[in-house]
Amino acid sequence: MMRGVATVLGVCVLAAGLAAMNAARRPGNVKLDWALVRTPSRKVLAEPLARATIVRTITASGKVESVEEAEIASQIIGRVIAVKFKEGDAVKTGDVLVEIDPTDAQAKLDSTKARISRLDAAINQSDSDLKKARRDADLAAKLAGRGYSTPTELADSFTALAKAEAALSMSRNELIESEAMRRASEEDVRRTIIRAPMDGVVSNINVDVGEIVIAGTTNLPGSVLMKVCDLGRMRVRADVDETDVPLVRPGQTTRVFLQSDQLRPIAGKIDRVSPQGKLKKDDVVGFETLVNLDVAPPTGSASDGPLLRPGMSVTVEVEVRRGEEALSIPSQAVVHRRRKELPDSATIREWAGRNARPPGEKARDAELSYLKVVFVLEGGVARARPIETGLSDESRVEVKAGIREDDRVVVGPFHALDEMKDGDPVVPVATTAELAEEG
Repeated sequence: MMRGVATVLGVCVLAAGLAAMNAARRPGNVKLDWALVRTPSRKVLAEPLARATIVRTITASGKVESVEEAEIASQIIGRVIAVKFKEGDAVKTGDVLVEIDPTDAQAKLDSTKARISRLDAAINQSDSDLKKARRDADLAAKLAGRGYSTPTELADSFTALAKAEAALSMSRNELIESEAMRRASEEDVRRTIIRAPMDGVVSNINVDVGEIVIAGTTNLPGSVLMKVCDLGRMRVRADVDETDVPLVRPGQTTRVFLQSDQLRPIAGKIDRVSPQGKLKKDDVVGFETLVNLDVAPPTGSASDGPLLRPGMSVTVEVEVRRGEEALSIPSQAVVHRRRKELPDSATIREWAGRNARPPGEKARDAELSYLKVVFVLEGGVARARPIETGLSDESRVEVKAGIREDDRVVVGPFHALDEMKDGDPVVPVATTAELAEEG
């Protein structure tokens, strides 16, 4: 009986002692450690910091287009009688693309030529009439000087002279007008033959034989018959998000990934960025950005590289910053921990103070704030070290402060890092194969 009482008293004393030690720590941070069996050491991958090139990039979606392309439209109203090329056909400058029925244009030209011939005859007649009127006026003036002609007859002769001069001038002006109409009619006849304005490839044919095409006006767009694209010079029209556009500058290097070929990026450079954004769906603003591509004209052979076509969807990766020989660690080594999960040391308090909210903002419990940390090997255990990071890419993160270059950082496995706490015992291994032996 006495032995049982002694055992109970011993347990109570032990519990009281543990409670007293925990109460002596920071208020609000009371924690009883009831663990009777220590956590076994984990096998982890660890490596020292390394110098590496880190490239920061941003991505944007876009469409491929030709640097030079021409929309082929009609300048007259008429019925299409021939389409000479199919989509994908190569054309040279001056090749006939479309023929429009020339009947109406030719009729107007013939009418204008007939009017010009008639005006030529009218001018000859008016010139003869003018010469006769001048002779009659001279004769009337001489007769009037001798008293053989009345003043009325003299005035009539000068009136006839003036009429003859006006008739000749009017016929000559009508001839000038008719010549202009003839030139316009000849141009309309030439416009019935639509030719390629540049070398390229035919695309987007929107017309068939027999259709009526119209010419465009200020408020009414005309019929676009087809496009001719120069596939030798290609670019991407990308849409950069407003959060990324401050980092984008003309001349920056890019890599363009086709949806049809994700393994072979195409090199390019930023040409220009629109100064004004465009509102897209969901109140998102994008800035139109042109990227010139460094590609050779397509040959149709897959071995020569990606075969670009206007309208293809692409993803543009823009290199906005580059760090050479940056002190870095693998990105998976950087984890986030709550302040209350870290030891109460001067270093931790200092780093926690850096993350404090500015005055005036809603305060939060300091223990709920998160710190960016890595775990380093120290005497067979993992120690959490807050760090300051710089540039980062898909694989590595630049370390600017918080650990030394000769520290060995825990980089894996992921499940170990996810559960790791400061002070956990660890055993570094050299390869992932040795991790598989754990357990």
